[in-house]
Amino acid sequence: VTGSLGHLKDATDAASTTVETVLHVKPDTSYAWPADGAIDPSIVNVATSAGADKVIARSDSLQERNNLPYTPSAARPIGSGTTAVVTDARLSEAFQGDMTKAENSTLAVQQFLAQSLTINLQEPDNERNIVVAPQRMPSASQAQSMAQAIKTDQDSNWSESEDLAAATKAKPDPEATTRVPSSRFYPSYLRKQELPQSAFQAIQDTQTKLTNFQVILSDPSRVVTPFGRAMDRQMSTSWRGRPAEAQAYRDGVADYLSALTKQVRLIEKSEAKLSGRSATIPVTVQNNLVQGVEHLHLRLTSTNGARLKIGDGPYAERGVKVAGGHSQSVKFTTTSNANGRVPVFAQLYTEDGQPYGPEVRFDVNVTEITPTVMLVMAGGVLL
Repeated sequence: VTGSLGHLKDATDAASTTVETVLHVKPDTSYAWPADGAIDPSIVNVATSAGADKVIARSDSLQERNNLPYTPSAARPIGSGTTAVVTDARLSEAFQGDMTKAENSTLAVQQFLAQSLTINLQEPDNERNIVVAPQRMPSASQAQSMAQAIKTDQDSNWSESEDLAAATKAKPDPEATTRVPSSRFYPSYLRKQELPQSAFQAIQDTQTKLTNFQVILSDPSRVVTPFGRAMDRQMSTSWRGRPAEAQAYRDGVADYLSALTKQVRLIEKSEAKLSGRSATIPVTVQNNLVQGVEHLHLRLTSTNGARLKIGDGPYAERGVKVAGGHSQSVKFTTTSNANGRVPVFAQLYTEDGQPYGPEVRFDVNVTEITPTVMLVMAGGVLL
């Protein structure tokens, strides 16, 4: 859906600021980590659209095709200046079970160490960089078991630890595959967990409403910033496998924005009666927001310009500026050429000509004061 990728850069910047504020650690946003490390060309394009040039993949996604007898280093150039950091699938999945039981934790640690030693024995004289990426949200017991395994592995004589940046910068193995698998190899269970296209269409609709709303506000930042973050959250991968919760959140954001936009509206108007050929019709704009609105235009349109003119023609416009928590009456001069009812429509517009809110319809009933009636009134005044 057009415009969806445009949210990723803002979301990345907001995430960076938030992490640094809360954890006092400056995050590295040059990495993108797709779900379960599964990639295809479209996912790589999305992952790098926010500025990342390194994608954390997993070895069961970027599988070796050259029948290598050993596990190659993690870093792989995959084109367009992008580096795939391929994590070892077995080491990464070692702690996904229930680690609250001592026997499960001990077995996972042993399997982790055995797999680490096996990788070393594949080609002991060939130093390689192997990266481990656990599940995104490990439990405390899973994290503790993994920490124990890594500490034990560090104390061994076949491996030493490095940080992710060092592994990324290591010289790639020339024999390792660098070809990104096509979309048909992407796991179906992950595809089913993705947000549907309708979700991104709904986010785009909310963004359009927000764009139309912010142009009339005297302080748009009070609305644009929180709703911008809310729409970033609507696109989060945390909704994977939770379609009902994602739908409820999207609906909540959209409903709240609609409720705000309805705080600026035209007051319903009853039939206006005009005695004479010319008169003034007031139309009231109400602003129940806590901040002022501006850059609005109120247009009053007659459905029969020959019978009832508004200003010099069938319609007239007036600029509108209303303080927060106030109402303002906008007056229009009208000229009538015949008696009877004429339907009139009032509509608010933004400065770029977009309608704002629903239009209000009311009738203008024109009644002429005849000369006889004028004589009777003059006689009454004389008496």
